[in-house]
Amino acid sequence: MLPDATQLRIGGRVAGDGAPLFVIAEIGLNHDGSLERALALVDAAAAAGASAVKVQALIADELVAPGAPAPMHVEAASLVDFFRRFELDEAGYARLAARARERGLAFIATPFSEAAVDMLERVGVDAWKIASGDVTWERLIARCGATGKPLIISTGMSSLQEAQRALYWAVRAGAPGVALLHCVSAYPVPKGSENLRAIATLGMACRAVVGFSDHGADGFSVPLAVAMGAAIYERHLVLQADDDSIDAEVSSTPGELAALIRSAARAHAALGTGVKVCLPAEKGNLDPSRRALYARRRLPAGHVVSAADLIALRPAHGLGADRQRELVGQRLSRDVDAGAPFLIADLHAHDKGTEHVA
Repeated sequence: MLPDATQLRIGGRVAGDGAPLFVIAEIGLNHDGSLERALALVDAAAAAGASAVKVQALIADELVAPGAPAPMHVEAASLVDFFRRFELDEAGYARLAARARERGLAFIATPFSEAAVDMLERVGVDAWKIASGDVTWERLIARCGATGKPLIISTGMSSLQEAQRALYWAVRAGAPGVALLHCVSAYPVPKGSENLRAIATLGMACRAVVGFSDHGADGFSVPLAVAMGAAIYERHLVLQADDDSIDAEVSSTPGELAALIRSAARAHAALGTGVKVCLPAEKGNLDPSRRALYARRRLPAGHVVSAADLIALRPAHGLGADRQRELVGQRLSRDVDAGAPFLIADLHAHDKGTEHVA
């Protein structure tokens, strides 16, 4: 049995029940091998209002075999050469971590090898991200979990059972918290293939903090993901709309990301607590819109009230319309003018009369 988890703490921020959406700006490969560009993306993420930035730490020779075929969204004669251009050194990751913290952001990293975990441990990360392609790699998940840092696991291409197994591996290894992100590993995701109800499925079946890694061409899915229970949202970031970065087609500019964050905040607020009560925004309409019981004609003291004596009118000043069964059959202790409301005092003022007209 895995423990229920409704919140996750990452770099001093909380993701989960009751907290604002935790937004991860994914730098990924969009730095194109340039540390300065990566630093600029960190600054842009902070300006947009993100909660964290995420980097990918890869060593090409430990990621793909020679002659490995390219995924659908990549054109490259050699994947080893392709990925090698995105390698940064330890000093570069340390500068990115420092810049993120200067900007008030959590620093999250996706290691693509165990050596990358060792390197990033020296740099210092606030949480680990397991890529969708590594959801079945127990050794990497366990290695990250053993560091005592939280894990965020993307579940693109996986079944529910594979997601549950990855969660189990992370918890067993010692991870203090784990979040599962629904993800569709297509770049971009075809419209209608987002399958956002899977977010709620993950939350109910895994009893974990859940979220959404968005590979859509636009931000259409954000409020829907929040409605499905997403507490974490991840989106690739580019510096400008005409950026030619590898993931530009599934990325947002800083302005677009800021708009998505505002949309998510509005959706989060609109969902409310789920408790069905009269809300402060509508309380002022309560009495003007509801009805009270009024006298159809003048009724003298001693009269036994019948249903024919009553009319339900707005406003609800006096005895509410829901009290009619209690009022009928009461003997009045006072005169009630025509058109006057009945009062709480008219209930049980005397014993019920001998006549009772329902």
